[in-house]
This record gives sequence, C-alpha cells and structure tokens, in this order.
Amino acid sequence: MAYIVFVAMVSAIYAINRYDVQRAFVNVWIPFLMLLPTAWYVNIPGLPDPNFSQAAVIPIIFVLVTRQLHTLELGKIEFLIFIYFTFRFAVDWQSRGYWDAQNYAFDLLTTMVAPYMMGRYIINSRQMDIATAKMLVLMFLVQAPGFIYELRMWQPPVYRVFGFLFPFDASGLSVRYGLARITGPFTHPILACVIFIALYRLHKWLDWMGVWKQPQTGLYGVFLGWSRRFPLSFSMHITIIFIVMIILTFSRGPWIGGMAGAALTAVGNAGNRKRALYIFVVLMVIGGMGAEAAFNYYLSPGSDGKISEGAETMLYRKIMLDRYEAFIWEKPWTGWGLTTVPQVQGMESIDNAYFLMALQHGIPAPVLFVIIFLYAIGTQIKFGLDSSAKEPPLGFTFAGIYLSCFFAFATVYIGGQTPALLFLFLGWGEGIRKRGVQSLGPDDAKPVAAPPPFRKVIY
Repeated sequence: MAYIVFVAMVSAIYAINRYDVQRAFVNVWIPFLMLLPTAWYVNIPGLPDPNFSQAAVIPIIFVLVTRQLHTLELGKIEFLIFIYFTFRFAVDWQSRGYWDAQNYAFDLLTTMVAPYMMGRYIINSRQMDIATAKMLVLMFLVQAPGFIYELRMWQPPVYRVFGFLFPFDASGLSVRYGLARITGPFTHPILACVIFIALYRLHKWLDWMGVWKQPQTGLYGVFLGWSRRFPLSFSMHITIIFIVMIILTFSRGPWIGGMAGAALTAVGNAGNRKRALYIFVVLMVIGGMGAEAAFNYYLSPGSDGKISEGAETMLYRKIMLDRYEAFIWEKPWTGWGLTTVPQVQGMESIDNAYFLMALQHGIPAPVLFVIIFLYAIGTQIKFGLDSSAKEPPLGFTFAGIYLSCFFAFATVYIGGQTPALLFLFLGWGEGIRKRGVQSLGPDDAKPVAAPPPFRKVIY
C-alpha cells in the first residue's frame, strides 16, 4: 500500500503536461508537502525511498533543469550550498558506506537542493510570490480544524484516516499542561511551531500588500464568506487562527525566535529603516547579554526545592549537551554518521540541530549551515533597505523567517517538512533579490487567480 506515494508523482506529471511547471509546484508539491507526513515513504529495494513530496518533486525538478538549464546561475549562496551538500554526503559515505550515503544524498537533493531551485527559479514574479504565499497559508488554514481535533483526541486526523497505509510510522504524542501539543503532519510540535511562525510571516506580508482586501476565489472565497458572519476583518481572522495554533504547540524556543523574527521584519515597515535596524541590533545585543543570567535564574529551584516543568526541559538540554560533547571531540571533522551517533542512555533525543549536525558529520557541517543563513539574513536585510519605501519589503519578511528558524533550531532537530521549507525560502529570497528592487505593477495589483479545487490535485 505504501506505493500510493507515487500518486504524488503522477499528479505532478499530469499538472506539468496539462498546465505548466509553476502550476505543478503550487498545486501539487506544496499540498503534498504540507498535508502528509514526510515519514510516509515507500521502501524500494536497492533504491532511495521517496515520500509523497519527494515523489512529487522529481518530475518538477527534472522539467525545470532540462528546460531552464541555460538560465541557471551560480552565485555565492549556491556555492555555499554545494559545499554543504558535498561535505555532508562525503563524510556520511566515509562513516556509513556508499549505500546508506546514497539514500542520504537523495534526501539532500529532494529536500534541500530541489526546493532551493524551485524557490529560486519557479517563483519568478510578484504574482508567483503571492500565489505561493497564499497556497502555503491555505494549507495551514485547511488543517486548522484538524489541529483542534488533535487537541481533543490526541491524534492528528491524517494519521487516523490514512495511518493504516503506513503502519511503520505512528504520530508522536507530547503533553504539556495537561494538553496535547498540536503537531499535525509535522512530526514534532516544535517543528510545527517553526512552520506556523514562518507561514504567519507570509500571511502578514500578504496583508500588508493588500491581498486579503481583494476579491477571493476558491477555498479563500469560502473562508471569506464565513468570515463576514463575524466581527473583525478577514485578515484578522487569519491572524487569530495563527496565534492560537502557535500557542497550542506550547513550544517556547520557536516563540522566542518568532519574536526576534517579528522585530527584524518590523524594521522593514519603519519610516527610517536604517535607524530601526540599529535599534534592533542594540536590543539584540542587550537581550543576549541578559539571556545567560535569566537562563541560570530560571533553572534555579524554588523555595520548595523544585523547578518547573519548563525548566526541567531546559535543564535536560543543558545536561544533554554536556554529555554528548565528548563524542564530538572524538570525531570533530567527520562525525559519526547520520544514524550511527553514539547514544547516552536516557538522552536519546538530541534537541539541538547544530549540535546534532556536529555529531553526525563533524563541526564543519553546522559551521557551513550557519554561514549560509548568516549570508542569507545579511543579503535580505541589504535588499530590504534598498527596496521602495512605498511597500513592505519581502526581503525583511524572509530575513525575519531565517532569524526565527535560526533561534528555534537550537531547541530541536531539523526534520519533517522544515528542511524543504527552509531551503525553499532560501531560494525564494535569493530569487527576489536577483529580480531587483520591485514595486507592484498594474498586473500584480489584480487578484491572483486561485488554483483549481484541491480535489483535482490528489485523487
């Protein structure tokens, strides 16, 4: 039954032949990525094991490369990504052997390189910016009732309906304050929160651009009709849904990262962006200086000699880093391999993406990853500063997304849908930067046509 994943590939091929590669990207790849767990894959002996979104991306990226090879550009960030990919594949081959490294290379290509290329070359106009952002936000909204169901029933509805097709995978359950932390198809509540915050930033950009004030069609038209029955605007209803769902993940790390990202994004909306940026940097430095003292105070026992549940989680991460540090220094340049990292009994969960990278593939892996994102944040800030003062720059929105993820991944591994979305945003941000400073044209101001109903995408 697991071979059902190839429905995604067939859907992508149909969309490409019937429409174009842009329609396949927006209407097929994004829904399969956002609605179905990435742990649902088909095992093919001797070959990599694709999941739904990986199966969908293969024909899209094949057509993209074969038709647009002459337009592909290699800049600094592409060079950094190439080094990052090559290094992790090479050291994994050295640690685990070719066949395991082959599967890992496939994962990197389909969840890192391919999403970057789609963001860089398929999202090539302001209308595609809007269409992509709207589809990503839509995929969140259609799942919102399911998140409430999960809160009550302690299981995402996607697992209850389709889980029997993939019995090797089960939804995880994390409880905090006596409530199930919502996860949906996103593997872990912290990863879900990271994604929600990134999509919230796209929603706010659409709001600032006036997209939600335009006539809506398709599912958005249905949502707009319901929205009119209640007070507040359509945009405010979406904002409230986002905030509620972000809170219900009960994930403090992404919350902190989200606030930092929101502050950086707000710089782009300031009247004097450079002055606002200086203020932001000063506040970040002051906040960083006080963070350690606040951290130590938070971990201190109360008058009854106990610490809170949240402090216990943070203390676990602190002790975990201390215990695993010795393993890093045993193999600092190559690591232990993707799945062969030694484990400390009782601390199997390594809740720090950078630390886990160093354990798996050596210290250079997280260093390269950090360089990629520092470069991306810096270039998007520069692009945002140069953008027209008449509109909120998308560059600052991406810089805010990158920064929020940068903080959040110190508290969770990079898994589920986050690698693909992260590199999609990287390519998308680089694409808008290469397009140059843009203002809305007369065609861009028109309502963006909604994609065909979802029933035409997944059969």
